[in-house]
Amino acid sequence: SPRMKETSGWQQVFSSPRLDWVIERVALNAKVLGGALGDHDKMVAVASCSEIILWALQADGNGNEIGVFHLGVPVEALFFVGNQLIATSHTGKIGVWNAVTKHWQIQDVVPINSYDAAGTFLLLGCNNGSIYYVDVQKFPLRMKDNDLLVTELYRDPTEDAVTALSVYLT
Repeated sequence: SPRMKETSGWQQVFSSPRLDWVIERVALNAKVLGGALGDHDKMVAVASCSEIILWALQADGNGNEIGVFHLGVPVEALFFVGNQLIATSHTGKIGVWNAVTKHWQIQDVVPINSYDAAGTFLLLGCNNGSIYYVDVQKFPLRMKDNDLLVTELYRDPTEDAVTALSVYLT
């Protein structure tokens, strides 16, 4: 993960251990505030097929492996919303790693065609015409079954797939 320095150009700030697989997805969280990892840590995640590795990066260039997670299906999107790591697949699986609880949660939803994040909200556009949202900062779990609280925000009456989302909160 190179970083820009005004006087010296690019410098390498982290090099992962050798991996046995090709990295297909990378996600970088440049600033994690007030989480269990401290205020100055950065996180980087990589994915290949259904496997995800997450590291916390320190200012001295060292990285601590936080964990290896499995989505169970190929990861097609890997990104951070706040200090939560999100992995999605078009098959309808979503994985969320919460920086506070240090808990990896997998949830089955309707097959996903599109997504966007705004603030702490993750919105999922699905092939049944629905738009779902999850407030990942609160990491809401239903008490009865420990599932993520995925709320339907909209459903197209003709059930046309939601193929693109763009959200801006004011």
